[in-house]
Amino acid sequence: MGCGVRLGFYQERILLVIVCAVLFSATHLGNAWLFEYLSVSKHISWLYLPAFLRLMYVLVLGSGWGFAAIFLGSLALAVNLSDQWSQALVNAACSALSPVLAVWLFRILKERSLILSRLRDLIELSLLYALLNALLHHINWAVQQPDQFLTALQLPIMVAGDLLGAALGAALFTMIFRHFGLYGLLERLSKDNS
Repeated sequence: MGCGVRLGFYQERILLVIVCAVLFSATHLGNAWLFEYLSVSKHISWLYLPAFLRLMYVLVLGSGWGFAAIFLGSLALAVNLSDQWSQALVNAACSALSPVLAVWLFRILKERSLILSRLRDLIELSLLYALLNALLHHINWAVQQPDQFLTALQLPIMVAGDLLGAALGAALFTMIFRHFGLYGLLERLSKDNS
């Protein structure tokens, strides 16, 4: 007889949120280190690979759990980025809210849900996300952190960095899942969370 421990739904989700938050923070730090030469500031880069994780967390975990994973992962970064807590909370909220809004807006504009196996859907969602993320952050910075404005080009650079990171992630994701035939599992997970 096995004496394995079975987690309940909420225990499983909370553990998944914590793992995803840690992965998000680690990916952000790795991106900053790998692409330091492409960074405009500690918040803006020409290539931001964690952008794809934000989208996938919302698509796979659902809006609420995905928001929680991104929010917690972003808050954990506040220590590394030396942000004040009030600024960190609002930045984390912007980071977590933008992919949720992008998925919601995609559904309204397309009058249907996103199809995870369709690369075009992922790219279109990436574009919506990149625009919303840059706008939300820049509105926040205009109100709360005007010292974040370094150049007139930083908003389009942030859009480009998020779009490149999300689109590159979407393309790699699609290739890997097609190669291994894992779409059935992913479709089931995303339907469970929609």
